[in-house]
Amino acid sequence: MVYLPLEQEQTLKNINMSLIYTKEQLGEKYYKVITTVNGTEHTFHCIVANDTQEDLDELVQWNIDNLNTPPVLFEPTYADKRKAEYPPMEEYLDAVVKGDQEAIDAYIAACQAVKAKYPKP
Repeated sequence: MVYLPLEQEQTLKNINMSLIYTKEQLGEKYYKVITTVNGTEHTFHCIVANDTQEDLDELVQWNIDNLNTPPVLFEPTYADKRKAEYPPMEEYLDAVVKGDQEAIDAYIAACQAVKAKYPKP
């Protein structure tokens, strides 16, 4: 097993040292990888584009290189928030087919409430 100090992680690729890790295939091109860096065990879940050892090595290396990088948090846009809260289109279509104007108006009112809750910036 190879143990490297954190400041030497970036050089692992440059010195062409073999990566030491265990892998468990969880699905097609989907792996659970366990590796140890600086005495600390790390677990990664990887999906490889091509099911080759080289692709998996590259993903494991990338994860090791980025251990100290803060995670990028997804901040949903107003459109994402709206989409998550709009009522299902099936309700509107059902009301149209049935000719239920009250249900159509309720659907439109629900959509307008979502738009008011998450206005465009």
